[in-house]
Amino acid sequence: MGSNPTLAAVPPLARLTFVTLGDRRFTLTAPPPVRALAIAAVTALVGAGLMVASRVLDLGTVVLVVGLVGLGLAVALAVTALVLAARARTDLDLESEAVTIRRAGQVRRVPWADIGTVTLTGPRLALVRKTGDDVVVVNPSAPTDPTFTALLAALQNRLDNDRGYQTPTSRG
Repeated sequence: MGSNPTLAAVPPLARLTFVTLGDRRFTLTAPPPVRALAIAAVTALVGAGLMVASRVLDLGTVVLVVGLVGLGLAVALAVTALVLAARARTDLDLESEAVTIRRAGQVRRVPWADIGTVTLTGPRLALVRKTGDDVVVVNPSAPTDPTFTALLAALQNRLDNDRGYQTPTSRG
């Protein structure tokens, strides 16, 4: 039996992992830094070309140094872009009693009962606590990111359940 290449090319709707019964994990990640990596690649090629040309065409030490600087800047740009993209990752675990947020080596746990309100302003999702500091989660992807949309729906469902709200049923 072969695999269906059409289905294999379809991206998942949301990166959702079931941790334990009733618990869910959402991972918000930044898109790959394609533009920065492309600029770094072109800069590296130009730098390497200048270094080779300085020796082959005997253009002098200045051209060699400019090529080395370009190559060094390209490497620095690529490393910086990859590190920043990795640091933009946020994991949210929606557990039965609390939401746990892991971001850049920090862990925050907020009980559902301690969340007063939730506000969404652009890419910033703020969990306004009744006691303590508020927790802000920034969506590093597009506003229509399916993972973020699924997270919002799950948060609303968990908060409704915590407060005893029920969805109205149609009567006919």
